[in-house]
Amino acid sequence: MTTKLNNRIYWLDYAKVIGVFLMIYGHGNLCGDLRNYVYSFHMPMFFLISGMLYKPLSLRDTLRKNWMGLMVPYLLLNIICYLPQLLTMLWHGTLTFDKVYYSLGAVLLGLGYNTMGFVPISTPCWFIYTLFIAKLLMALFVKKGKYGILFLILISVIATVFLQYEQIDLLIPIDSTLLAIPFICAGYLLKGKIIPLVQGSSLLMKFISVSFLLLWLVLVPFNGKIDMNTCKTGESLFIFYITASIATFVFLKICNDLYGIFKNCRLVMGGVKLFSNSTLLYVAFNLTAIRYTKSIMEHIFQLPTEGSIVGVLIAVVVFVEHIPICMFIIRRCPILTGKRM
Repeated sequence: MTTKLNNRIYWLDYAKVIGVFLMIYGHGNLCGDLRNYVYSFHMPMFFLISGMLYKPLSLRDTLRKNWMGLMVPYLLLNIICYLPQLLTMLWHGTLTFDKVYYSLGAVLLGLGYNTMGFVPISTPCWFIYTLFIAKLLMALFVKKGKYGILFLILISVIATVFLQYEQIDLLIPIDSTLLAIPFICAGYLLKGKIIPLVQGSSLLMKFISVSFLLLWLVLVPFNGKIDMNTCKTGESLFIFYITASIATFVFLKICNDLYGIFKNCRLVMGGVKLFSNSTLLYVAFNLTAIRYTKSIMEHIFQLPTEGSIVGVLIAVVVFVEHIPICMFIIRRCPILTGKRM
């Protein structure tokens, strides 16, 4: 079964969709082991996919392409998300210079969490900022060949260990970038091996997949809380990389199987492609959508807004809410998705 047509690996689109859904689900106040399972791999999977799709360019071309493809959407999406906040503060008379300074300052720094007075506008956008830095680093080392990339992985891991040991917060998400680099590099280096392994249907591959799944289920509770945004990797950085890698492989296998089931269904394939192309929009808008969805559920319908089952309902609603917005933006304002007008 081929899953690569016109240079597009279609099951990667399914992986993006699952990753986006898990991101929304994870932002819905998940707690305990279920949260740890989601966070153990959903962002690493995004970074590994980014590595698989990475195309080497010169530093200059990388900067130019990704400034338009990542940073311009990053800035514009944050501004769009900030407009309702500005209007609310104006309406209530609470708008101050400090609030604007610390919000816009957080955007310029790429912060994904509150610290030192800085309050991010759309916290999940740290992913876009991190990916931009990572691609610049890749451009510097890829030209040196395989050993250059392996060296980048090595210094990233060493730097991560040092920053965690010294409890240093760099503010600008270079620390999150260093944590993500091994996944991006692995995706780039091992793409030629990952694709046939994921698409393999032998009894051995099924056994490996089930074994990885069981190992992931065992290791996640042992390692504890994960959050790449704040560089929390649980009890062990090594176990974090292991659990993220094996879980990513398992879910890529699932995505390949889903593609095999639905590849002839134009409605499903069209929807998956739309969701995949809207990743930046989901990243930017999902927290705002979750906030308003919870408010409507709680104050209008008197429904509970906490719990794992309710979290699934909220994630589905928020996922669907984005569809008309994404369709409009892709058609009328593609610059927000990283595409040229």
